[in-house]
Amino acid sequence: MLEEMQSAALLGLLVCQYYLIRGCFKINESIPIAGGSINERIDRTADLIDEVAQLISDLGDAVPATPADPGANSPFGLILNSLLNSNSMGEKHASQEEWTVYPPNEDSPTLQTEDEPR
Repeated sequence: MLEEMQSAALLGLLVCQYYLIRGCFKINESIPIAGGSINERIDRTADLIDEVAQLISDLGDAVPATPADPGANSPFGLILNSLLNSNSMGEKHASQEEWTVYPPNEDSPTLQTEDEPR
């Protein structure tokens, strides 16, 4: 169900992109003729895009969130499970050893240049 909805949303995005590109080419032709109506067209397009985004968001919220086991279906799921598994990130990634901090050494050698006497 979720895959079909995602496929339909992607198909809708492709169709919208096609009409958006066609509209952009038509805007170039109509700028000298209908300069005042461009703002209205942009507002209507923005409203339409907002409505489509809200519809997609509502459809996404309507799908029940059932936890699926992606590891059983694909190699990507196996990789994802191994990366997110908390048992695999045990002591080998971080250690709690303490380091000693020494005070600064004031008797460090200074850099001598060729012009200075030795």
